[in-house]
Amino acid sequence: MRFSRKMIYAAATPLTLGGLLATTAATPASAAVRPPLPREAYGSMELGSPLQYETFLALQGFGRNHGVVDYTNWTYAEPGSGVYAPQSGAHQLTFVYQGAPYAHTLNGGLKLVALSPDRLAFSGTGFYNGGGITWTITGRVTDAALTATIAYDGQTYKVFLVGKVAADGSVSGTAKSSTGQVLTFTMPAGTFASVLHYVAPIRSDQIAKQDATFSFTIPRNVAGLAGTKVTVKVHDGGFGRVHDRYAHGVTGTQLTPYPIIGGPGVTVR
Repeated sequence: MRFSRKMIYAAATPLTLGGLLATTAATPASAAVRPPLPREAYGSMELGSPLQYETFLALQGFGRNHGVVDYTNWTYAEPGSGVYAPQSGAHQLTFVYQGAPYAHTLNGGLKLVALSPDRLAFSGTGFYNGGGITWTITGRVTDAALTATIAYDGQTYKVFLVGKVAADGSVSGTAKSSTGQVLTFTMPAGTFASVLHYVAPIRSDQIAKQDATFSFTIPRNVAGLAGTKVTVKVHDGGFGRVHDRYAHGVTGTQLTPYPIIGGPGVTVR
């Protein structure tokens, strides 16, 4: 589930519209003073080394509700998270057409681009095991749903894949070629791995000028890291993400900076 600022404001504000109208009606116009808007910090960013993606909304002045963070580390394994990334190394990819198998190999060294906390784009190369035909692949995996396109080098022939990643990292699905052929395909266990992903409420935050610091606790369903308190510090460097900064780490320790390599970046206001 994704969280918007509108959803969190609604959850954090107990005053109903009727109550607001009644309060306004009871207050003389000359005495009405509009309270200052609470400060907020929000962001959506792809982080490098290791590949991560985080979205967050930190709100100041909302009692116990200080917002939410949605985080994925695309290289750190977490069985059962339901968010998958391809594993390093070569993997077999077998198509079946009219009962006959056609074995392919997906080369290692895929290029990965994180698009959100549960959506990853990948691209790479491969070859047909039966005769030196090479191809390129571009695809996306959203949670456990896989889509990809294989384009054979030097040809107009393409194959479009739609599949699902199983708990053991295997993939199965259907495919259709650019000439109308209908195929099935499989990839073996271990081709993909479930990676670290969690959504956690922000418990405290400080927002001043163009900087924000907030803290949360990793949920108890995250094996090995449950209960770990994390602090994040961000800086809004102006339009775009070029001058924004991000760092995080275990609360009470020195925070580690990570480069922002994609996404809109940080906004503090």
